Amino acid sequence: MQASKDQGVHGLRPMAATLLAIIMLVVVMLALRLQRGFIGILLVAVTAFVFFYWIREVRKMLRASRLRDFIYEVVDEGDFISIIAQVPGPEDAVNVLTLGKRIVIKGGGGFKKTLVLSHRVTLMQKSYKNGVLTVRMQKL
Repeated sequence: MQASKDQGVHGLRPMAATLLAIIMLVVVMLALRLQRGFIGILLVAVTAFVFFYWIREVRKMLRASRLRDFIYEVVDEGDFISIIAQVPGPEDAVNVLTLGKRIVIKGGGGFKKTLVLSHRVTLMQKSYKNGVLTVRMQKL
């Protein structure tokens, strides 16, 4: 089995940044409203702590979403090559293109991976069931 890094979920980044900005704005407004003495200083310190804590947590979340691996196996069967891979669906979004030695696999949610094979191939058969794509190709 071989694996490569996934591109990750980039849609969460703007939403997380917006949420952090709103939280920070609310706390800063409270701090400015109570800008007298110890309470104002305490609110600003709590704001800074919460802000950095959530930045760290959001980064962990985004890093964890990128760690999903593209798991696939290439099987050389003499005149044929088979690829078995985990690809996100739905079934109508899964597509395979052969471009010489390159195979482009597309799936749901913007999923796209390119594999480079040792031989030029032509697509013979493709099946997709329960998130597993099986492709059989003939060597040229």
